[in-house]
Amino acid sequence: MIKSLDPRMKLLSIIVITTMALLFFDMLWMLGLSLAALLLNVLLGADFTALFRRMRRFTQLLLIIALVQIVFVRTGQPILSINEFTLIYGDGLTRALNTGMRYFVIICSAAIMAGENSRRVIASLTQMKVPYMFAFMLMITLRFLPVFMESFSDAMISIQLRGVELKKVKLGKKIKLYSHLLLPVVADAIIKSQDLSTAMEARGFGALKKRTAYLVVRMRKPDYLYLLLFSSVSAGVIVLYYLSI
Repeated sequence: MIKSLDPRMKLLSIIVITTMALLFFDMLWMLGLSLAALLLNVLLGADFTALFRRMRRFTQLLLIIALVQIVFVRTGQPILSINEFTLIYGDGLTRALNTGMRYFVIICSAAIMAGENSRRVIASLTQMKVPYMFAFMLMITLRFLPVFMESFSDAMISIQLRGVELKKVKLGKKIKLYSHLLLPVVADAIIKSQDLSTAMEARGFGALKKRTAYLVVRMRKPDYLYLLLFSSVSAGVIVLYYLSI
């Protein structure tokens, strides 16, 4: 494992693999990218317990999205038909699988940075002349994703405590239920962001234009080697993909 990799290399990895997830539309390429993201998590020592916990929370949402893709995309070769009515077309199934793999890649990307020290991330970015305000906002965004997921999970638990058995709720009502949950979850995230803003102002955040830091993050030989290998392989994969389409 290379857990001690420079945070900038981890951010580069996340940017590249999520960009590939948006660029790739072929199912086999997306499968290869998903396996590569999983391998990258192993190499970088990601927390797989947290990774699978996040995947479990999004399972129902992913199934609903996949079902919508399968039902409403009516192009491609027929896959499953009853009498003369086709239930599943090839393009719908392909899009559903691609959507699921894209979410998997995004979750793997979040797992890469989940165990990283926030001070190391901010220090490494500011040493690259990235404005401190931008670096701090980036780190807060990464930290707010688990908070948002936790709020959604708490909302689901509160509904179950009121006697609603989600497993018995029909699909149409379940989708309507999820849409009603978005407002309180977003409102809770806004309240927490306001509390964070108040705490930052009380500590004098932004009072001085220039900041100093005790922590200095330096790239080492393994970091430069990783940068060379990862950049070369990623560029080669993107070129091969566009040559194959």
